[in-house]
Amino acid sequence: MEGYPRLLDLFVEGIARLTSYALTDGEKESIVNGFHKFHERLERMSSSSALKRLAIESQNRHYHDSHCQHKGASCPQNAIRGFLKAFLVGFGVKCGLEIVPHIISLQLLKRPSLLLSGCSQDTLSFASFLAALIGSYKAILCTMRNIRGGKHGDYTNSLVAGMLAGLISAKLDRSQSRRNAIALYLFSRALQYGSVWLFERWATWQQSEEDKIRSRWMKRAHSADVVSAMHRRRGGGEQEIVERANPEPQLNWGEMDMTKWSPEPKISWSPEVTDKSLETKRDEARRTRGIRSIITFTRNYAPAALMTFSVTLITYVLVFHTDSIPKSYANLLYKSSGFDSLYPKKSASAFKAISNGMSDVVANTRGIPQGMPTKQYIAQLPYGEDLLPAFDDNIHHHHLACGILHPETIYCSQGVVSALMRGFPFAMKMYVPFNIAIQLIFKRGLVLKNPLAILAKIMKSSARSSLFFSLMATAITQAPCIFRALLGRDTPAGYIAGGILGGLAVLIELPSRRIDLGMYCFLRGLQMAWDVGIKKGLWKNVKHGEVALLSVSMAVLMSIFQNDPTTFGLTYRSIITRIFGKN
Repeated sequence: MEGYPRLLDLFVEGIARLTSYALTDGEKESIVNGFHKFHERLERMSSSSALKRLAIESQNRHYHDSHCQHKGASCPQNAIRGFLKAFLVGFGVKCGLEIVPHIISLQLLKRPSLLLSGCSQDTLSFASFLAALIGSYKAILCTMRNIRGGKHGDYTNSLVAGMLAGLISAKLDRSQSRRNAIALYLFSRALQYGSVWLFERWATWQQSEEDKIRSRWMKRAHSADVVSAMHRRRGGGEQEIVERANPEPQLNWGEMDMTKWSPEPKISWSPEVTDKSLETKRDEARRTRGIRSIITFTRNYAPAALMTFSVTLITYVLVFHTDSIPKSYANLLYKSSGFDSLYPKKSASAFKAISNGMSDVVANTRGIPQGMPTKQYIAQLPYGEDLLPAFDDNIHHHHLACGILHPETIYCSQGVVSALMRGFPFAMKMYVPFNIAIQLIFKRGLVLKNPLAILAKIMKSSARSSLFFSLMATAITQAPCIFRALLGRDTPAGYIAGGILGGLAVLIELPSRRIDLGMYCFLRGLQMAWDVGIKKGLWKNVKHGEVALLSVSMAVLMSIFQNDPTTFGLTYRSIITRIFGKN
């Protein structure tokens, strides 16, 4: 038993050392208090040296390299702490995603062994990728700072660190599909926030140019007034300098009201201001108004334009290249549009039948023969057998697509109402749990403080989002009926118009959410378009292309995050700060 206290000393010594590497300064304070309480209970067997080291490290200032900005005792500790935290978080999240479905379906009660399904090779692969990405980024960033020093700025440091971290970690994830999805997601975010960063820099430069123009014209106006006053003093004798509080205008034509774009008072120009300078002033003012109009339009309508383009692209792929849509996303579209209830597990066959129907020009123009039930006509077509249970024996539609999109009625307006009634409840079931989870994760204090107000906010937000989602899905599937009625046949233009109308439904959402929705749909549309292009032979897969895309995207995102974090939205900034920490 004599060696037992020594073994306990070594154990506590090791725990203290690992704690110093894995925790921040604030966290160490709470750990030290716990060790002190533990020490009071086990006075004879505790390790005073470990407690003293941990207390000294938490109470004193840690060593910081003059060029590093992270919290921690040293650069190696910062990198190791990031690696360990990222590995544990990645492993836990992936395990949770594997186990939660078994818990919800109650299969875990019947087969407890499913609890180990989350601890798979795939889970270790994903956790290793995330840990290497964050740990290597922190290590390379510190190395770059120490090599280059602090006088050169941090843009290059973070850009190189992000690029190398992406190259190092990408291949650790063995799932090709997941690597592609992560690379495309980061690319879409890099494109979004890179554009925002460039736009803000351009707007700042334009504002500085406006300030220079305003200052130049103010100086010219002041100089002209002084010269005019001196001229009057020489010639008039008794005439003194005219008060500038209420100057009389010197020109009765072409005068510009500068108060429309400047906080300065209206300026009166003297005869010394030439016609050429007035024309220059007008041109510069017009240019300024045009630039401000562009800025206002971009900020207000760019998210809606991006959403419209993305939804139109998704609609085209959905109708004409149904097999190129990922199954999970296709199921979401089918359920939200009500197709899953019309054609259970056969929704893809409906869009394939529509696409085949448009390829037959004669049949498409003629439509379903008069007097022939729609069910009988569809039974003769490819994929028709999958759709027959949704049709009544006696109902007749003029166009094949109308019959498939709203088989329960011959009236397109009733089809629109039916699609909304099917899509809105499904969207509510999706958005209510999502908004509840968001509030519990990010605003737990407000939920506990005023639960009724938060619940009302959740229901309002869910209803708005559900209306947007159901309108988007309804426009995609039902808006082509307008073109069929006008042209007498089914055309791709009808579905493109449906995608445009569906994208404009995002205007129902809050302005702060539009860009996120647009980027999500843009990511999906980009992935589908890439797959369609490969199948049609328009381009080929580039070997290790996802690695290069991930590296470039990481370089852009980390450079912005490290130097201009306010470019990111508040929610996304808090998420990326939780993942990468403050460096």
